[in-house]
Amino acid sequence: MHIRNLLYHFLFFFYFSAVYQALCFTFNVSGFVGLRESFFLSFLWFIPLLLLPSYHKIITGVIGLLLWSTSLASLGYFMMYGQEFSQSVLFIIFESNMKESSEFLHTYFAWWMVPALLFYTSMSLFLWKKLEPIKLKMAYKPFAIVFALLLVTKTFTSLYFIDNKGFEKAYDKQLSRMQAAAPWNLIVGYQKYTLQLQQMQSLLKNNQNLPKLTHFTTQYNQPNTMVLVIGESTNRNRMSLYGYKRETSPHLKKMKDELLVFDNVFSPRPYTIEVLQQALTFADEKNPDWYLDKPNLMNIMKQAGYETYWITNQQTQTKRNTMLTTFSQMADHQVYLNNNRRQNSSSYDEVVFEPFKEVLSHNEIKKKFIVVHLLGAHSRYDYRYPETFSQFNNEPVQRVLDAKQQAYYNYYDNAILYNDYVVSTLINEVKKQKRASSLLYFSDHGEEVYDDMSKIKMGRNEADPTLAMYTVPFIVYGNASWKAMHSYEHMNIYTHRLYSSSNLLYSYCDLAGIRFDGFEQKKSIFNTAYETQPVFIGDPMKKATLRDLREKPLG
Repeated sequence: MHIRNLLYHFLFFFYFSAVYQALCFTFNVSGFVGLRESFFLSFLWFIPLLLLPSYHKIITGVIGLLLWSTSLASLGYFMMYGQEFSQSVLFIIFESNMKESSEFLHTYFAWWMVPALLFYTSMSLFLWKKLEPIKLKMAYKPFAIVFALLLVTKTFTSLYFIDNKGFEKAYDKQLSRMQAAAPWNLIVGYQKYTLQLQQMQSLLKNNQNLPKLTHFTTQYNQPNTMVLVIGESTNRNRMSLYGYKRETSPHLKKMKDELLVFDNVFSPRPYTIEVLQQALTFADEKNPDWYLDKPNLMNIMKQAGYETYWITNQQTQTKRNTMLTTFSQMADHQVYLNNNRRQNSSSYDEVVFEPFKEVLSHNEIKKKFIVVHLLGAHSRYDYRYPETFSQFNNEPVQRVLDAKQQAYYNYYDNAILYNDYVVSTLINEVKKQKRASSLLYFSDHGEEVYDDMSKIKMGRNEADPTLAMYTVPFIVYGNASWKAMHSYEHMNIYTHRLYSSSNLLYSYCDLAGIRFDGFEQKKSIFNTAYETQPVFIGDPMKKATLRDLREKPLG
């Protein structure tokens, strides 16, 4: 009876992580490590029961409630998306607001999840009712507690005391392993999130004191305007400009002969923050932290004498220094157009037009660098465009898709259609400028919206990459005055180059005629000395996950 009681306790504690980890293992989403680590971490919850046996029912109830509530995130994510609840997912959750969360649930929710979660909950209640106080002699309790602690901290103990790896490495590894189990999946993830947020806030403070780049020269000192448009969640293969069967980019197609349309550019990550940390800085897969203590594109353009602007329709929840708004805070001027706590359908990307035209009209400013950050095709797709752009709703898609999936497929194409209108309008405003003016448009990452019919998935997940998540548009426009300054026609031969947007900084500096110590011509897609670089996707903090698309392409 005593052994049975101990077993029931262990099953109760283990249950809340084991269900999720067993599903991941069964469906080949992850290996056996998560299940194994959850097993050992479950022994932790015996300690308060041994210390306070008279409060047994209350303690197990509180622990059970904690484990149940924190396990729902990973289990629910698996049920909705069929993938592992990764660190990157946690970052997205902590950067989202309630409206975005409700949009996510509306997108992925299925009726069968309710009875599944009710069954999951009822099983935990069944186990809890079976629990009785653990009866252990006082003399044995210290040994049992030490034994439980050793099992829980076995990773740290092994690395620190046996392998002499150092406290920091052992501690980090211990935390990493603990994320396999509830509630550490959220607690450790939130700790890492707040640490990165602190680093970004520190970056803002330290950025002003960074030393300037040495041997710095700029080729173009006459009045000119450079525009960088950052799109959102736009897969170039869903744009008719790139050959998509539906007419989703009619405006850009009409002006195609005036554009440099690069058709082999890939994003390094499927997440906005992580992409910008590489694209706008010197950071890359080998040095992922260089965005913290080295100059970035905004610093470089300032050093080149540009007045800098950041116009954004990304939801910012006022001007708080989130990771998303850190780079915007480095500009001389910011225009925040989506400050509501609700990221709702009323904030279409056309709201950037008026402030953009206003900045362009400031001819008294000799050199201007303008960043426009769009909402693009961010989920939910049907919130990204006005009704007048709802053109594909009744068009059939693939027969394997159900009605809801076909609807989202069509919503996404409508969002791409509207994005075409927005980007082409910005280009037309640049075209009107008498001074030399250029615009480079790229998307932070792509989006899987039932493009890969072998997987039938929607969204982004670095643990299960698809081609649609990483294929991004990359387009350059220059007006007549700008073309006179550049070998524009010569650049047309470069449009098929394989390229990662992680090297955007070098290309943009090349476009601006900027040189400095450390500038690498071979990393600029516009340079005659360009050399095809590794096109890595994956988390640079986990080297084993990196995948070079030159050697192992997607799709």
